Amino acid sequence: MFDFDAKQKFVSYEIVHQTTYSYEHKKRSSVMTVCMQPKATSWQFLDHYQLATTPESTIDIDVDPFGNTRHFFDIHRPHNRLTVTSNARVRSRFNQEDETVEHDDWDALEKLHTELEFWDFLLPTDLTRTKSDLDRWTDHQGGIDKSNPWLFLKSLEQRLSEVIRYRPGATSIDSTVDDLLRHHEGVCQDISQLMIAIARSKGIPARYVSGYLYVAPNATRRLVDNATHAWVECYLPSKGWCTFDPTNPQGAPETRVTVAYGRDYRDVPPIRGITFGEGEAVMDVSVMVFRQ
Repeated sequence: MFDFDAKQKFVSYEIVHQTTYSYEHKKRSSVMTVCMQPKATSWQFLDHYQLATTPESTIDIDVDPFGNTRHFFDIHRPHNRLTVTSNARVRSRFNQEDETVEHDDWDALEKLHTELEFWDFLLPTDLTRTKSDLDRWTDHQGGIDKSNPWLFLKSLEQRLSEVIRYRPGATSIDSTVDDLLRHHEGVCQDISQLMIAIARSKGIPARYVSGYLYVAPNATRRLVDNATHAWVECYLPSKGWCTFDPTNPQGAPETRVTVAYGRDYRDVPPIRGITFGEGEAVMDVSVMVFRQ
């Protein structure tokens, strides 16, 4: 539980995330896991959360090894459509970033490699493992400051937003870092996983963050589709976990709503599961983020 100073300034959001599966033939059963509940953190307060399904189901709740809240349900009667609706109200604090000027040197990261809590965020995964020489690749891009880990990450965040083209449909949920490096275009998931791979290759613990992004009606900068978003947190001894958004580095921190942490996308998809029955399925997703 986190305490909030009443004098602090917050922005409030309502988030409605609805996923509908339409089936060619009726399914006998569906078993699903949902990861859509925003976290309660030192900068984010969860005022309300509700998950509902049509057809109705009994929903169980658990917390995974990364501290994410997960909802589980199963439906064991014939259905030709399944709708999952997530509704959340959160408050996000302004001035979230640590503005201290203290910076670690590279040697300060060495001790983290022996601490168990960071191992998951230092080792490569199937999506972040690469055959490419990431040091050589970053050197080739230019404009990346390697004088200390903080400046390295800040300049890397900015440079990735410049050299990787944001293009929905260019990749899939199973695309790897190597796929992105071949084509230099993708979405927030891909760009975040590239930054994670580079950070880990330098010995910096890095984790994947899933969540939502509030997009102002008059926004002109490069943004994600559907208001779902992904970004990165890296651990530095003097600062703790720090946020980096290589897709949208100019975005204000309070416009992001954190849902889950993982090693990569596969740890935290919004919904996954299995159905029993024949025929194809069509999935329709609607995400709306309203500023209160």
